[in-house]
Amino acid sequence: MQKKILPHGMNTLFDNRQQPIDSQEDRNRKNLPRVALLSLLAAGASAIPGAAMADITSNGSDITIYGKIRSSWDYVTYDQASGVDDVDDDTAVFRSSYLGFKGTEALTSDLAGIWQVETHLHTDKNVVQLRNTFVGLEHDKWGEIIFGKHDTPYRMNTNKLDIFRDTIADNNNIMGTHLVSNDIDGDGNADKSEIGVDVMLPKRNFDERASNLVMYQTPKFHGLQGLIARESFSQPEDDSDDEYEGFSGSVTYDRKPYYAAVAYEMWEGDGNRNATGRDKVDAWNFAAGYTFGNRFGKSKICFIYEDIDHGEQNSTMSRSAFWTGFSHRIGANEFKIAYAAADDSEASTRAVGGNDDGADNLSIGIEHHFSKRTRVYAIYTHMDNDEHANYGLFKQDNTWLGASTGINSFYAHTGANGKNIDSISLGISHGF
Repeated sequence: MQKKILPHGMNTLFDNRQQPIDSQEDRNRKNLPRVALLSLLAAGASAIPGAAMADITSNGSDITIYGKIRSSWDYVTYDQASGVDDVDDDTAVFRSSYLGFKGTEALTSDLAGIWQVETHLHTDKNVVQLRNTFVGLEHDKWGEIIFGKHDTPYRMNTNKLDIFRDTIADNNNIMGTHLVSNDIDGDGNADKSEIGVDVMLPKRNFDERASNLVMYQTPKFHGLQGLIARESFSQPEDDSDDEYEGFSGSVTYDRKPYYAAVAYEMWEGDGNRNATGRDKVDAWNFAAGYTFGNRFGKSKICFIYEDIDHGEQNSTMSRSAFWTGFSHRIGANEFKIAYAAADDSEASTRAVGGNDDGADNLSIGIEHHFSKRTRVYAIYTHMDNDEHANYGLFKQDNTWLGASTGINSFYAHTGANGKNIDSISLGISHGF
């Protein structure tokens, strides 16, 4: 069996999801009519037998179909006020599942056209929402440029280190997330909790997939690589001369067994879906990872530090945080533990009690790999919120589609601060 080799540099952009390609005879047997292909692209979330339709041809171009289906059952317990029974949430979640189509066309000996269409899969509302979807050019020596919707360099900077990625213990429970005041009743004023301070809700300002993005990625040079991206918005500038825009950039060193990276991201105006007013918000992070193995198995240790800074209008959003994780795999079983902590924000005043709004998140889990494509897992995670904090646990379920603020991405309180959250999650993941 021959393996499909994409042009130089495509591995990074396509997140290492290339699939093996069958012989020419098998491929011809599996080809679909062009009309059927167009129907699949329009439907996005149609059911597709992975092995039988991994690669198809349209108009002389090879198209790879890929995806991942992830689901979990989550039992979540929320602390309540004194004398009130805790609230339990027993639910099934379809987690960040996706279906994608991608391809490449050789334009010259060293230049290729690249494209990708990728959609979320949601079992409840049967709604299609685009993920990383773009078109661009890739050159062997000069790197690649894409236009469309894609993870920002800041987000990509730490994705590969998250040992609990796309589970209830995802490191974005704290990393890339910070707190803002909430207006639940829509009266234009932040609601108050029973202790007299603004109800705080988690916002994923720095876990972004930008919709109107142009991104340039350099070739790798001895493991070093740079990315820079800009997101622009259709709203024109106003009299304040304050543009609606975002910038993101990173420099990574990825050469086994070492990984190190630094990234910076900035949003201003109302462009970012979670920003408020015309205030500027920016952040930087540093990430490092090391993989090592011996006769007892293979281990991975990771560390991330992050600092988010908001302008004067919303100083409660400014905070620093760190996350560290360790995993060890023996045979088909992998054991994991991770800890994250958010410091108190830079808020100088509060109605009650000062700025005690940090949090700690501890997660432990075990994962069994049936194959490279199929795994099951069990996770316990605990979020310990300080008195005025309200960080949550990653959900990313179907309700996220309608969330303009990002709160529905989390299991979190909507009417009280300082409440702890515990969860047991049992899940399965299958890639094709």
